[in-house]
Parts: sequence; structure tokens; C-alpha cells
Amino acid sequence: MNRTHCSLPALLLLACAALATAGDVSSAAGAFAPVAIGGRGTGLAGAQTSAPDAVEAILYNPAAMVETKDWSGGYYYSNMYDLVPYHFTSGTYRIKGQPYVVGAAWLQNGDEVYSENEVSLAGAYERGWVHVGGTYKLRFAGTGGGGEEFVDAETGLGHQVSGSALGLLGFDFGATIMPFGPKYRMGVALKDLFSRISWDTRNEAGTAKGKYAEYVPVTLRYGFLFDPDPFLDLVVDYEPSLYHDGFSRLSTGVEVVPLEMLPDSRAKPYLHDLLAARIGYARNMFTNEASHRVSAGAGLAYRYLGMRLAIDAAYEWVYNFENNNNLRVGFSLSR
Repeated sequence: MNRTHCSLPALLLLACAALATAGDVSSAAGAFAPVAIGGRGTGLAGAQTSAPDAVEAILYNPAAMVETKDWSGGYYYSNMYDLVPYHFTSGTYRIKGQPYVVGAAWLQNGDEVYSENEVSLAGAYERGWVHVGGTYKLRFAGTGGGGEEFVDAETGLGHQVSGSALGLLGFDFGATIMPFGPKYRMGVALKDLFSRISWDTRNEAGTAKGKYAEYVPVTLRYGFLFDPDPFLDLVVDYEPSLYHDGFSRLSTGVEVVPLEMLPDSRAKPYLHDLLAARIGYARNMFTNEASHRVSAGAGLAYRYLGMRLAIDAAYEWVYNFENNNNLRVGFSLSR
């Protein structure tokens, strides 16, 4: 087993221990790989560690669920690279009179050939300008049941693999702090601790790997939000490589809410966040490998009877990936 290299603050030494148990896992996208989800998160190139929306927080940073006033819920859809459909459903609820918020989410992707499911249960707590949160993940997947069967011409045996996967452990931990007031927010998220996936695969030809286990790579992500004015948010995320064969990543985004510039009036509380425009950029750092991603998105929101309905869409251009890009659309409802 190759040694895993990581450089973390003392409070994150637990992450290094988890990495050592995981062995030499590549940072390349694979089974249960994390991706940017949601209209706002995608529009900002995934730079959401410091301040994601409540319905997206369970994916990016569970500590941010404390932004829930009463409750929130939402659904997003994406056809990843024109190949894999993604469905994400999430909800949060603030316990009455308590500094606690709970949440749940279901992320499903795939088709009749291969499908992955991730069910998340999360909780968050706020105390002054410090917010903390955690998520438990249950993962399962299935293969087979569709697609074109490949049969060896000499043996007449099929090579199509079928099987299943189950991951009973997986944890995310996050925190956000605002020591200098709401204009500056910092966040950190440690994801996929102890995320061991057990596979059981088989095929007629006997060439499948059978029973084996693998780990979802642990990731550590730092985020910063600068909110110089109510109509403008600037966000940046940095994800250092925790593996010798991994990549460090940088994501940044800008969100503009133009109606926040309206003069104060009786109508402004209903209109101030009616429109939002977002743009983001992300890439791998310290490498010449093509990994540039540019995203753009918009949101439309409507307030009525104390509730807020938002419809968001974002489009992501992934350079040098056979011109297959990603459109994400969805909605959220909150109070």
C-alpha cells in the first residue's frame, strides 16, 4: 500500500487517519464521485463551502443548513455530460425554538444499466457566529438489467457484469464562521470519512472481480464568501490534494442580485431577490491537464404568504470533454 500524504491542521488529524486506512485511491471521478449539483451551486462552479443555499447545504457543507428559517425543500435535475441523468431531492427543517436544523437528501443517478443512490441524513447547530454540521451517508448501487450483451465468440459466454454495491458508512463534517460580521464568511468541509463501499459483481464468463471493497476518496475543502453589498456575492473555494496522485482544485464565482439596488419601499421586501445572475470558473491546479470549467446560471424567485419559491438553472461548459456539457434545472420552496 502506498503512503498517503496530507498536510492538515491538528484539528483535522482524524482525516489523515481515515486516508491511511483508505489506501492508494485515485482522485479521478469514479463510483459515487462528488459533482456540483443544484442551480445555484453549479452556476458558481461549486464554490459553495462558505454559503450554500439551505437545500444544497447537505451536499456542500451541512453547517450551512442553519440558514433555514422554518423549512425548505427542493429538487434538481441534470443530464451529466449528456450521458448520465442525476436527480437530487433535499429538505431541511428547523426545530422550533432551538438552534438545531435537521435535513435529509436523496441523490440518484444512472439508468437501467448502472444506477447509484446516496441517502443522506444531516444535522446542524448554531451558536453565535459559529455554525457546525454533520452528515451520515448510506450508499447503494446496482448493475445489469439492460444494455447490449457482449458474448465471447469462442466460448459463447457473456461478459456483461451485473452486481450490487453497499456502503453503510460515510460521514461529512463542516463548519462556517463569521468572526468579522456577515460580510465575511469562512467555511470548511471534510467529506467522505470512512466511506467504504462493498461490491459484489459477477458475469457468465467468470471474469468479473467478484466481492471486493473500495473507498470513496476523502476531500477537504475551504471556502470564503465576501458580501460587500446586498446585490453582490463573491465566493472562492480551494480543495487541496490529500493524495499523492490527486489534484488540487480551485473554484470561484460571482452572484449578482440586481433588484437589491432598488430604493427602499413597501414592495422591495417582495422583489429584492426576484432575479439572480451567476457565473463561475473552476480548474485543477498545478497541472497542465485540461480541466477548465466555466458555468453560468440564473434564478427567479417569488415570495407569497411568507414562502419563497425559487426556480434555478445553470449551464456548465467542460473543456476538452468531447463537447458534452451539463444543464441543471430545479426548484426550491422555503419559509
